[in-house]
Amino acid sequence: MGADAELFQTWITGWSACRGYEPHDDGRSTSVLLTDQQHQTEHFLFEPTTERFLELAAETKQDPRRVLTVVTTRMQDLIDAADPLHMRVTDRQQSLMSADMHRQDVEDPRVPSDEFALERESAGACRRVTVRAGDAVAASGSVSVVGEFAVYDRIVTEEGFRRRGLATYVMRALTAGVLQDDVTTGLLMASADGRALYEFLGWRHLIDVFVIRG
Repeated sequence: MGADAELFQTWITGWSACRGYEPHDDGRSTSVLLTDQQHQTEHFLFEPTTERFLELAAETKQDPRRVLTVVTTRMQDLIDAADPLHMRVTDRQQSLMSADMHRQDVEDPRVPSDEFALERESAGACRRVTVRAGDAVAASGSVSVVGEFAVYDRIVTEEGFRRRGLATYVMRALTAGVLQDDVTTGLLMASADGRALYEFLGWRHLIDVFVIRG
């Protein structure tokens, strides 16, 4: 499977569902008001022409509350094109990734240690899991269902609980819970740190992502 505009819109739909965002497509970009981040606005572009990218980049330059996220196979070309605008590239190491859900574990995974307990909750299309160590949250994550796609988000292991297999456990717990929906493909946006974990779990890179702001 390759990345295309429809697939990316599926990711936006799923990502927004678990975060409580409302995507808006104005014909040039898809924008999302980040209600949990000082009401910043994130605009998304998928494989834009250089002209369209520079148009949106110039608008982003004028608004300190705006961020532009670009999904592209031409990352360096676009970053170079924006050089005269003197903008900040705040992240150039994200990756849109996918997985064949038929190859993922169906069974509920075992908790890595008796120290931990798993909690599940569901709200609409979004499923969340939280791993607790007593009263403390050790790790968490969410997944939403969009048609035949499972969109994963915010797979987080808290400081003090890392390198204990909890991120893998969260991913497998989410997957075991969502496979009952007959999903066929997983989607997620990975950071540089998370990419190695997802590749270990059978995910593959689809396309590069970078973030730019004024």
